[in-house]
Amino acid sequence: MTYADELVEYPLKALLKIAENKDCIGLLLNKAPDSITDEDMDFACDNKMFDYSFVNSTTQEVSAYIFIEADVFRVENRQIKNLALYVTIACHKDFMRLDPEIFPSTIGNRRENLARHIDSVLNFSDIFGIGELSLYSIKTGNLNTGFTVKELEYRTPDFHKGGGLL
Repeated sequence: MTYADELVEYPLKALLKIAENKDCIGLLLNKAPDSITDEDMDFACDNKMFDYSFVNSTTQEVSAYIFIEADVFRVENRQIKNLALYVTIACHKDFMRLDPEIFPSTIGNRRENLARHIDSVLNFSDIFGIGELSLYSIKTGNLNTGFTVKELEYRTPDFHKGGGLL
């Protein structure tokens, strides 16, 4: 085991946890949450959610994506390290508005609602690290490809599971 094992493990855990949330999948696929099927969840995992941040500059699809990455931002000692989990929501500018026929009681835009539902799934989750995953920051940005982004940063300490590398 290395200090970097969670760089693989944490994004996958977060992706699977988000994929179980029908509100998130509905917003990604522009479908009413109560109509989401297992096939929709599988499609979203395979085509809309990734463990790396990248939108091809030639992408013409008017869509939304979720990117999840992890960093070890500090190694306290041989037993404890501090991790950050970054969840980035990229939404095409023409996909920001919600269709009131599909989301009748939802206010705001698609990106902010994705952020809200993702936070309800991940914040205070105890499947990561020691204790609970905690929201650290939310930041807004833009990509030069017509996409706007919202990044949620979560932090948690974790045990180092292997022999001392330092």
